[in-house]
Amino acid sequence: MNALTWNVFSGGTVTIDLDVCTGCTTKACLSACNVPNLGSALTRGDDGLPALAISPDRAAKGGCIECLACDLACAADGLGALSFVLPTPETDAYLDALRTAGDAPGRGW
Repeated sequence: MNALTWNVFSGGTVTIDLDVCTGCTTKACLSACNVPNLGSALTRGDDGLPALAISPDRAAKGGCIECLACDLACAADGLGALSFVLPTPETDAYLDALRTAGDAPGRGW
């Protein structure tokens, strides 16, 4: 997979599958990633595909504000090439407690 991946402030990552993007006519993620007064983390690269408009270091320090607008736009109006992996320690701890108690989602819920 030809991918654009960067780290975000929460400790997660964003990945765009650029192979999927080649068939996308809307590039909806680009217009969605436009935060008033902050600018955009994404831009159209010379090849017409999404590219970081900021350095990976700046993205990781909060330049990408993790608003998920690009992800939602890609899912709704693009081809679903974007994925966010964000840490969820509270959910992980909750699920671990359920497993320890012998209960888990999907069993009688």
